[in-house]
Amino acid sequence: MHNNRKIKLGIFDIFKRQDKSKSETKQSATPTDFKTQLDIVEKDVFIKLKPLGFKKNGRTFNRRLDDGIIQVINFQSGQYPIGQGYEIPGLRENLYGKFVVNLGVCIESLFQFQSPTENKKYYKEYDCQIRDRLGTLLTGQDYWWTITDDNKRISEEIFSGLETKVFEWFEGLETKEKIISNNGHLPYRSSPRAKLDTALIVWFDDKENGAKLFKEYYENIQPAKSPHKDYVRDLAKELKIEL
Repeated sequence: MHNNRKIKLGIFDIFKRQDKSKSETKQSATPTDFKTQLDIVEKDVFIKLKPLGFKKNGRTFNRRLDDGIIQVINFQSGQYPIGQGYEIPGLRENLYGKFVVNLGVCIESLFQFQSPTENKKYYKEYDCQIRDRLGTLLTGQDYWWTITDDNKRISEEIFSGLETKVFEWFEGLETKEKIISNNGHLPYRSSPRAKLDTALIVWFDDKENGAKLFKEYYENIQPAKSPHKDYVRDLAKELKIEL
């Protein structure tokens, strides 16, 4: 009960700081030291993640589990705005001086099947079949942290979010069996590709049931005539699945 109360206060504090984020950026950091401050936060978080089995490559951390499942955590900084008309309030925000924490789970056999020419030692968040963000899990919406020189507070907040939300999120996807059961269902984002990926994961080990799920996915693709449906039809031919 005590821990849950702390989590709620932390989320409330995140929303409270949103109105102050621009002034914090001006007072505490300049464009020249955004990278330095984010490096410090990233390093502090990795110190705590390393004993848990994560390895670091740039701003991305990977933890490899059994059965070729890789858990991914990535720090992404906002791009420098190009041109005077770059920022369009409500449509395209200026995220320079901010960062987001991306999450992903990659099924290596599925990645290699879909990208047979790529041989990777480390996986990026965009390589993952299942993706989300720390801010979304914490607040229910996309949230970017403002880079300031108060990096100790920020790194503690990031790791607290990983402990209270992300590790549980990862736990529900730590085996192929759990991915088959949970992918596409809350708290995991449901996407049209989730069911196709699940069908392929099943197909690798169980051709009959995998083909059945594959057919169900194909028959439910809308619109009936689309490039994606053509892609799935061609994939079925490659896998020798009769539609």
